[in-house]
Amino acid sequence: MKKLLTWAGVGLLTTAILDPLIYSLLELPIPWPRDCVMLAAGAACIWLLVRFRHQW
Repeated sequence: MKKLLTWAGVGLLTTAILDPLIYSLLELPIPWPRDCVMLAAGAACIWLLVRFRHQW
């Protein structure tokens, strides 16, 4: 579970940060709702890791 949350948190946060950059370089409209959801999900994964660090 710990490894899954780590991979999900890092992957989602990285994608949420780099996705607007890639879309702007391609001159496409940036899908802000999707990026905000990815950012929130990545932050939630990291929060769960910190919150339950002694139980796993």
